[in-house]
Amino acid sequence: MMSTTATLIASIIVALITAVFGPIIVNWVKLKMENNEKNTPMKDALEISTLIDHQLEQMMEELECDRIFITQFHNGGHFYPTGKSIQKFSIFYELNSPDIPSIQTTFQNIPVSLFPKALSKVYRDGELSIFDATLPGDGYGLENLTTQFNTKSLCLISLRSLDDHVIGILGISFKDAHHFERDEWIYTRQKAGVIGTLLSEYLYTTNKKK
Repeated sequence: MMSTTATLIASIIVALITAVFGPIIVNWVKLKMENNEKNTPMKDALEISTLIDHQLEQMMEELECDRIFITQFHNGGHFYPTGKSIQKFSIFYELNSPDIPSIQTTFQNIPVSLFPKALSKVYRDGELSIFDATLPGDGYGLENLTTQFNTKSLCLISLRSLDDHVIGILGISFKDAHHFERDEWIYTRQKAGVIGTLLSEYLYTTNKKK
């Protein structure tokens, strides 16, 4: 009789614990899994950086260039006294061959007003190319930079958002004179489209989460 009573009490206690704490535990596990699956700003940033870095690695290998980089346009303070945003650009991604100096730290928070000729050309026509920076001709105001950073040939292509706004520039440079062949132009423009789409989706998705 005592054994039966003890068993009954134990069954009631187990049922009570299951009824009260079961849903709590289930909800806790569910919430934990949702939090693990939920993207964070850091996770999003690392994922897009990995994808873009992979695209740049492919281009370095295919084009055999010495430097490849991506600049993005952004606001950088405000003009006094109107409060109008100052338009700037920074290099966010860069890959170099071993003997080529990095330019990423040099080009951070640069006002677009410092390079109006080159940036206007890219903004208007979508691209700019310099076959040999040592030859006389139109260097688009980049002559000092090409000399300083061991660059003879340079190609800049605009990166566009899904709604066709220029959000950045893809830059490709060579330490020796390099003439882009037709298939190289096609390949580079296709990659610029892929990178522009990746950046656009990341920027617009991030903006919607705010």
